[in-house]
Amino acid sequence: QYELQDKRLLDFGCGGGGTIRWLQGMYPEMTVLGWDIGTEQYSERPGDRDFDAIYSIDCLEHIEREHLPHTMENLRQMSHQDTVWCHIIDMTPAKKRLPDGRNAHVTLMTATEWQSAFESWGCEVTQIRVFDQPDPNYTVRSRCEIHCRP
Repeated sequence: QYELQDKRLLDFGCGGGGTIRWLQGMYPEMTVLGWDIGTEQYSERPGDRDFDAIYSIDCLEHIEREHLPHTMENLRQMSHQDTVWCHIIDMTPAKKRLPDGRNAHVTLMTATEWQSAFESWGCEVTQIRVFDQPDPNYTVRSRCEIHCRP
């Protein structure tokens, strides 16, 4: 049994906080905080350090490739040596476009490219999984799940 008491999780790219509320409801003994520069409620970087886990879903593909190393450094600063990172990355182009006409998924890479990127950022990739997820807007979305340590 994994002890959740005093565990701290950061939902990076948390949007409106739905996953935060869901996790807090399931695991009230765990502290769950969010950070998402695109939403006013969660736009401030949590001042807390030493998260036990950092999680993101459908976030990293929205960050410009040249900004990803800085993003990883920010997450590393909020981690300790045993922090577990889990990132689920959409590898399918988005339906939405940015005002300048670019695809909203500004960084589209294969799973192998994502793994290489994480390793180049100094992360130890402990697990990688590629899976397809049914989606009514796409038929199927291809995703990559990467577990690593900073």
